[in-house]
Amino acid sequence: MQKAVFLDRDGTLNYDSKNYVKNISEFKIFKNTPEAIKKLNKAGYLVIIITNQSGLARDYFDEKELQRMHAKLSRKVKAAGGKIDDIYYCPHHPDDNCDCRKPGLANIHKAVKKFDINPGNSYFIGDSWKDIEAGKKAGCQTILVRTGVSNYSEQDIKSWNCQPDYVKEDIMAAAELIIDLKQQDNIK
Repeated sequence: MQKAVFLDRDGTLNYDSKNYVKNISEFKIFKNTPEAIKKLNKAGYLVIIITNQSGLARDYFDEKELQRMHAKLSRKVKAAGGKIDDIYYCPHHPDDNCDCRKPGLANIHKAVKKFDINPGNSYFIGDSWKDIEAGKKAGCQTILVRTGVSNYSEQDIKSWNCQPDYVKEDIMAAAELIIDLKQQDNIK
């Protein structure tokens, strides 16, 4: 079985907006995202994005614009020597109560099945309680990054039903933590 790092998109890999990231000109990738993904690849992890994109259901953007954003991200990562293995997104409105909207697990289960992933050897990195809860329910270790728009306090985080295993400043710090933990496991 393979190991993976599941990544949230908005607020984790790119700047988020309380008004949604609606087009490619608003889609600004964090400077260290491509290098962090490359490091995860080199450490032997599949990199899979799991993202809620209710902006589709709200008609803020269409599938074509979403694909343009994802193509931009993939190009930047590839130019740095990294690779995104797959991207799964939920296009539904939160009121639809679908299984693919995080913290639902449908998209994670699709990836686990497609790539034969062992969630117990995998991680979920995100900027919200939904990401942490989805990762925990899937059986992954979880890392909360502090690059999202919500800027949760320690007290906020402690009030969540699911606590992150780790809290890091950004995607690069999270990637470096995963690599350090892997090296510690290899020494044991």
